[in-house]
Amino acid sequence: MASKGKILRPLSGLLFLAALVALAVLLFSDSWHHFRPAGRHQQAGALALMLVGASFVCVQLDTRARPTTKLKRVLLGLAFVLWGGEQFLPQGQLVTAMDGAVITFFVVDIGLVILGLLRKRPADTT
Repeated sequence: MASKGKILRPLSGLLFLAALVALAVLLFSDSWHHFRPAGRHQQAGALALMLVGASFVCVQLDTRARPTTKLKRVLLGLAFVLWGGEQFLPQGQLVTAMDGAVITFFVVDIGLVILGLLRKRPADTT
């Protein structure tokens, strides 16, 4: 059986490349339509968010970071996956719940970073 690193790292790379392709489609479509709202904008943007988030989660699952650091990073990646995913769904209770989860993940993730920085001594500015 292959180790998780032999699967997760290449998968992360493929997902990242796919996210770049989705981003290129987004930018090309937007410029082609002179930045007027177009159907592909939302889907390409959502797909790029989901793919880059999934790529980030895969690479984090293969790191040896401290558990709290890994948790922050996985939450960030999942927030991007959920944020993109909700773009494909009609407005309703599920999207509201997903949006609440995305906001929670972002606030908790950034909050943990802030707390970590507040615990450190400020750098000498002279």
